[in-house]
Amino acid sequence: MRPSARGIGTAGERALRFFGGHLPNAGREGAVVASGTPCDQRKTAHPGLTPWTASPAELDVAQRVLAAVPGAAVPGTAELPHARVDLVDGDDGQPRGREPEPVEPRLFLFLRTGAMPRVVDVIIRAAAVR
Repeated sequence: MRPSARGIGTAGERALRFFGGHLPNAGREGAVVASGTPCDQRKTAHPGLTPWTASPAELDVAQRVLAAVPGAAVPGTAELPHARVDLVDGDDGQPRGREPEPVEPRLFLFLRTGAMPRVVDVIIRAAAVR
């Protein structure tokens, strides 16, 4: 079992959603599994989801995570149409990549006004290439 960042149980995580290499929206959610939560207890997905503006440090971490994924959506490179990078705070308070997700069924477009046109454009371009 790999260790978990302690902050995920208290501060939750941030999800940065890249479409065509650009970041049209990001969100912050509360802790899904707080300390003391039984493993078999029913959980709420994305509790307390709110819009988030990524810091330069968070953007840097997210772009480094994506750079490690073959074909990922890093600005100026070959792109996945969509990639989500989840971030948590490390024990030192600095952002850490939790996981990259190239497939995400929930796009949370309501988090940022104006995100829809870019996302639609990326999806149409990706569909035309296939």
